[in-house]
Amino acid sequence: MANDTPYPHLFSPVRVGGRTLRNRVCLPATVTNYARANRITERWKNFLIERVRGGAAMVVSEVIAVDPEAIAQATTIIGFDDSNNADFSNTAERVEAAGGWLIGQLWHPGRQQLWHPTKAPTGVSDNPDPYSWTVPHVMDTDEIRTVIDAYIAVAARLHRCGLAGVELHGAHGYLINQFLSPWSNTRDDEWGGDVEGRSRFAREIASGIRAACGDGFIVGLKMSGDELVEGGIDVEEAARLTQRMVGTGTFDYFAYGQGNFSLSLESHVPDMYFQPGHYIDIPKRLRAAADGIPVMALGRIGTPELAERIVRDGYGDLVGMTRAHIADAAFAEKARTGRADEIRPCVFDNFCWGEIHQGKPLVEFHNPHLGTVGEADLRLEPAATSRRVVVVGAGPAGLEAAWVAAARGHDVTLFGASKHPGGALRLEALLPGRDGMGRVTEHQMRMAQRHGVDIRLGQRATADQLRALAPDAVVLATGADLRPPEGLIVESGAVIAARDYVASNGQAFSGRRGTAVLYDHDHTAAAYGVADRLAQDFKRLILITPRPQIAQGVNYCSAIGIYRRLYGAGVEIVPAAVPIRLANGCLDLRNPYSETARTIENVDLLVYVTPRQVTDDLGPALDGIEVQRVGDCRSPRNLMAAIHGGHAVALEL
Repeated sequence: MANDTPYPHLFSPVRVGGRTLRNRVCLPATVTNYARANRITERWKNFLIERVRGGAAMVVSEVIAVDPEAIAQATTIIGFDDSNNADFSNTAERVEAAGGWLIGQLWHPGRQQLWHPTKAPTGVSDNPDPYSWTVPHVMDTDEIRTVIDAYIAVAARLHRCGLAGVELHGAHGYLINQFLSPWSNTRDDEWGGDVEGRSRFAREIASGIRAACGDGFIVGLKMSGDELVEGGIDVEEAARLTQRMVGTGTFDYFAYGQGNFSLSLESHVPDMYFQPGHYIDIPKRLRAAADGIPVMALGRIGTPELAERIVRDGYGDLVGMTRAHIADAAFAEKARTGRADEIRPCVFDNFCWGEIHQGKPLVEFHNPHLGTVGEADLRLEPAATSRRVVVVGAGPAGLEAAWVAAARGHDVTLFGASKHPGGALRLEALLPGRDGMGRVTEHQMRMAQRHGVDIRLGQRATADQLRALAPDAVVLATGADLRPPEGLIVESGAVIAARDYVASNGQAFSGRRGTAVLYDHDHTAAAYGVADRLAQDFKRLILITPRPQIAQGVNYCSAIGIYRRLYGAGVEIVPAAVPIRLANGCLDLRNPYSETARTIENVDLLVYVTPRQVTDDLGPALDGIEVQRVGDCRSPRNLMAAIHGGHAVALEL
C-alpha cells in the first residue's frame, strides 16, 4: 500500500489479468465524437493519453464498432478493418509509455437506434427499441454467430496493435445487454431463457477472444448491475450472471453500470440530483459473486475521498471516473500528491453528456483545454509584457478571465458588485439540488486567490474608479438581466423575475402561497430548479412555455429527472402557452400555434425565466481604454460560453 499519499488504498497497485495497474483509478469508456469519418484523430488519442499522464492507471476507449451495422455515426471508431491500426498502435504505445494500459471497448448497439433510426437494426427479440420505437430484425443463429466472430476478430486486431485488452460493452441496453436481460431477451432457443442461455452470447465471445489473444490479454465485461426496470436485470440476477461468467475462466474484471435505454436511463449517468456514489452499493453486493476477480465501481464518483472510501471499505477494487476525468485530466496525480484542492471539480450537471448525444464533440464547460496536448500538466503561456488589467464582474466569465490573466503574469484587479462571487451562478446554486454549481465558483475563487488577484467584492465599479486605476485593459463581465415577457400587459398582480425571487430566498410575496405560474421561456436546467423551488413554496404551480414541450435545452438523460420531479410534485405543465394579460388574479394565455385563448384564475404570482438582455453601463464611458466583453455581457449564452470566453480573452491579453 502506498504510504506517501493521502489516499493510500486508492493509489495501491492491483493485478488485473496479466497486468499490474499502478493504482485503482480508471477512465471508463465515454463517447467523445473526436473521430472523423470513423477514423481516429489526434484529439481522440490525446484525450486518452492525457488521462494516463494525469495519473490514471487504465483507460478504456470509447466504443469501437465490431461490424458495419454497429456504426452509429461518422464519429464512431471502426475496428473491423485495418484503417485505424496504426493509430490504435500509436495510442497504445504512448499510453503504456505514460504508465498506463489501454483497453478497447467492443460495441454493437443491437436494436438501439438513438442516432440513426433509419438504419435497419438487429436485435435479440422483436421488442421495439424503447427510445426510437424502432422494431428490430430478429437475429437468427447464423447471424448471431457472425457477430460473435466479428467481436473476436476485432479483439484479435487490437491485440496485434498492442492494446492491453478489451472490454465487452454489455450494459446500458446495447446488444450484449439485450442478450443478458430477461427484459429484452424473450427468445426460447439456446440464446434465451435462463441464465445459461442468455449469457451464452457473451461467454462465447469471451472464450473466442481468450483463445485468439492468450492469457496475458485483459478481457473485461461491463454489464448491468441493475437495469432498474421491471422484469430486467436486478442485483440478484446480476449476481447469477456474474457467477456464470466467472465459471468460464475468461474474464479479468467486471464493471457494473445501472439503467438502460428506457426511463431508467437517468441513472446511467447520475447527475447532481443523485447522491455522490449513488450506486456504489451495487458492486459491493456483487463482489462475492465475482469471486476475487476485480470489480469496478462506477457512477457519480467525483472526489478522491469517495474514491479512497470505495477501495478501503470494499465497494470495489477499481474506481471508474469518467466525468471527473473530463473536468480534470490530472485528477489522479493531483490527488496522489496531496493537491486535491487544485482539482477542477465535476459538478455532474451532464452538460458534457448532452453535447455528445447531439453528435457534437465532447466539451466541458470549465475545461477549455479538453483533449489537447499537455492538458494533464497545463502551463499557461506567460504574457510577453505584464499589464494592468481590471475585470468588472465576479461571475463565471469574469472570475475565469481574472485568474487566467493573473496566472499569465498580469496585475489583475477584480470588481464584483455583490458581496458574494458567482453572479447568476450563485443564485442557481441556491436552488434545490443544484448546490453543486457553487463548486465552480469556489474553484475559480481559489485559483484567483492563488494567483494574486486583487478581489474587491461588494463594490459596483464606476468609470471614474476604473480610470483612476490607469488600466491597460478592462474586461467587462457584467452579465445580463432577464427581460420581462414580451407583450405581457400587467394591469394588476404580482410579477417577478426568477432571479429576483431566488435572491429573496423565497420571501418575495411571502404572503401569497396559493397558485404560482412559472413562465418558462428558457428551457435550461436552472429554469426547472426554479420550478422545484416554487413547487415547495406554493400549494399549486403551473408551468407554461411557448414551446410544444419543456426541457428542450436540457440533455435528454437529465430531462427524465426533470419530468420525474415536476410530475412527482404535482406541477401542471401547459405547453404552447404565452402570457398576454394579468389582471385581478386572472392570467390570460394565448396558444401561438392555434391562436386560441385560455385563462388561469386565482394567480398569486407570475415568475418568469426569459431570454436575457445585456447589462453594460460602463463600456460607453471607457472611451480610449482597451475594453473586452465576455460572458453574457457580450452575448447571453450558456455557462460554457461564459467560462471559455473569459479564458480565451485572458489568453489574448
